[in-house]
Amino acid sequence: MNKKIIATGAALLATAGIAYAAAGATASGEEKNAQGQPTNVSARTTTPGIIKCDGGRQLNMSSRIGNKPFTFSETAIPDQDQALPGGALTVLGPRFGTDTFLITVSGETQITGGDANDWMGLEVKDNGVNIQPYTAVGDVMAFTGEPSWNLNSGQFCVKVGRGVHRFQVYTNLRDNSGTHNLHGWVDDYTVSFQRFN
Repeated sequence: MNKKIIATGAALLATAGIAYAAAGATASGEEKNAQGQPTNVSARTTTPGIIKCDGGRQLNMSSRIGNKPFTFSETAIPDQDQALPGGALTVLGPRFGTDTFLITVSGETQITGGDANDWMGLEVKDNGVNIQPYTAVGDVMAFTGEPSWNLNSGQFCVKVGRGVHRFQVYTNLRDNSGTHNLHGWVDDYTVSFQRFN
């Protein structure tokens, strides 16, 4: 086969790929930073696809361990957030650019009073705004749906800029039938905040 034809075909494919990527970047109407993350809070409320949340070298790690059971009950407000004791950290963002925070929550979990359609949710917020993973409709990560003592874990990631950032881990109870009196239990849990530049 002619090398000139192959080179021309490759160039056309590359050009088409660049045009496709550019169209995809503007089709959503979101502005993104160099890491591909939305640059404003309103953009962060859209349902994401795959999101890159990479970091550089590790700067530090803060860890909180809870050896006392945290128990809570369903309230009159559906899916009401309940702050996990010890699951908070306040930090100053970098003076320039962004830092990446990887937050890991693990612990023994149990939900009682429901059926197979109910679960305990887990989410992390930065200054009251959900960080990934989450969806715009509030469908939080299921932490457990079992009435047994299982060890479960979840990870959340966000890039932060200047200013004060308060991270808080929350649990909640999802009663899909609306007729249960659900109870949640988290024990022997660890919350780790890892910071990367």
